[in-house]
Parts: sequence; C-alpha cells; structure tokens
Amino acid sequence: MHVMNTKYFRLFLALGILFTLGTSFALAGMVAEAEGDSLTAILEQIKDTIILGQVTKDTPAYDDWATGKKRIGEFSQGEAVEIIRDRGFEWYYIRGEDGREGWVSVDSIWIPSDPKTNTEWLPSFALEAYVNSEGLVSKTDQLVWVDLDRQLTHVFTGKQGSWKLRHTMPSSTGKNVSPTLRGVHEVAERGDWFFTERLARGGQNWVQFSGPYMFHSLPMDRQKNITDYTLLERRSSGCIRLSMEDSSWFYSFIKRRTTVYVN
Repeated sequence: MHVMNTKYFRLFLALGILFTLGTSFALAGMVAEAEGDSLTAILEQIKDTIILGQVTKDTPAYDDWATGKKRIGEFSQGEAVEIIRDRGFEWYYIRGEDGREGWVSVDSIWIPSDPKTNTEWLPSFALEAYVNSEGLVSKTDQLVWVDLDRQLTHVFTGKQGSWKLRHTMPSSTGKNVSPTLRGVHEVAERGDWFFTERLARGGQNWVQFSGPYMFHSLPMDRQKNITDYTLLERRSSGCIRLSMEDSSWFYSFIKRRTTVYVN
C-alpha cells in the first residue's frame, strides 16, 4: 500500500509540475504583453516640444539677423510658425508650415507664454526604450537627451541600440522667447567660467553643444554669486542650467563629441 501511494504521489507531483510550468509560461506571456502595452502607453507620453507662434503682420524674411542680411522670402499675417531660435530677443528664426525659414524681427511675431513643466517622470526602462527606438548614435560611448517637456537632462552610456541610463538631472532650459535649440548636436568646447556682458550673467562648468548654446551651472553675477536657484522651469536665455553639483559632474564626465539630443 505504501508503494502504491508513493507511485501516485510521484504521478501527481509530475502532473503538478507540468501544470505549474504551463501556468508560469502563460503568466509570463501575459506579463510580457502587459508590460509591452504599458511601455507603448508610456512612450506615447514623450513628445517633441515645438513652440508655435503666429505672424502678426506681413514681414520679409532674411538669411541672417546682422547688418548685410539678404531678403530670402516673406511671411504673411496670420501664419502659424515654429519659433526655432532667437538673437538678443530682437530677431527670431522661424519656420512656416510649408518649410519656409528665415529671420524676422520681434515686432512681427507673437510668441506664446511658457508652458507648465510636465511633472510625470518616466521609469528608466522607458527612457532607454525611447532613445534606443530613436536610433540615436554618438561618436563616444555616451549620449545626452534633454527632455524639454519635463525639464530633465538624461545621460546614457553604451552604444546605438543599447543605451543604458546613467544619470538624470533636473534642468532649466530656455524660455519661449529665448528657446533652447532643438535637434541633434555634439559636445564641443568647455571651460570652468564664463560671463556675458550683454546679459550681465555668467556661470561655471560650461559645456558647449551648439554655438552659443551650453550646459552650465546655476546663473551667477560677476562676483560668482548665484542669482537664480530655479530648476525644472524654463528660465534661461537658451542655455541648459544644471545644479552646481550636477554641472560639475557633467563637466567632468561628458566627453567631447558626445551626441546631445534636445527635444
């Protein structure tokens, strides 16, 4: 009788194992599907941050803002345009719906007020999935993504298709009247201090990524006193502000020629 019980026990145990394995595989499939749906929903929350303004009167468009500029076209009153960049809050480079581009004077366009910052931070797996799905490449083993919507700067390490999140930093980017330049850029020069007479403002740990556009510390006066501690809001004249600690880390860690993606 004891032998029969042992045989039945082994049979039931084997059946139980098979049932458990089958259930586990089914559950794993359901979890994977749910996670896939969740990731898709999360990725849909990431959007390009485009500043849409409006032309307020018929105006010529130029190839530059400086003396000697040449007229290359025009924009008509009422046109919706993308605000791409500014020069001293006096000239703006804009793009029409049909792709026409050019510099126009500030008195010919309306620029909307700054939007509120999106406070919903995303999990690391979603951030990695996003940059990898974008096919972003870098000449180094580092990648920087500036999320204008959330006012966050993310640093990844790895390579195309397998970027892994290394660090996330609260940031402060350009206002709508002085937008941070969107697109794909590349880290160039750097320095430990700068001061701009025109803006009467400077900062430490600057890292250039496109012409006058830089990452740097919180803004400072000539005596290196911090003048604005605000992060996670659009506050700058186009540069990307970081905390003192983060700007120091970024300055030391990020390599020259690293890709910077701003959207």
